[in-house]
Amino acid sequence: MAFAPGDIVQLKSGSPALTVVSTAGEDVSVIWFAEELSEFRDRVLPAVALDKLEVADFDEEDDEDEADED
Repeated sequence: MAFAPGDIVQLKSGSPALTVVSTAGEDVSVIWFAEELSEFRDRVLPAVALDKLEVADFDEEDDEDEADED
């Protein structure tokens, strides 16, 4: 699967939402905010390990988090 900068992805095995920064062949550079550390993290991951999230999928996770806080 091809990814583009700005795509929101997730590890197939589960992970927080990751934002694609760049791609080089089968390598995908991603960034995310690690809340438990209060810092941004980045990694280069193989494309085969990632699934693209649709914006609706990402919004549903935010809605669930907000409901848990109430």
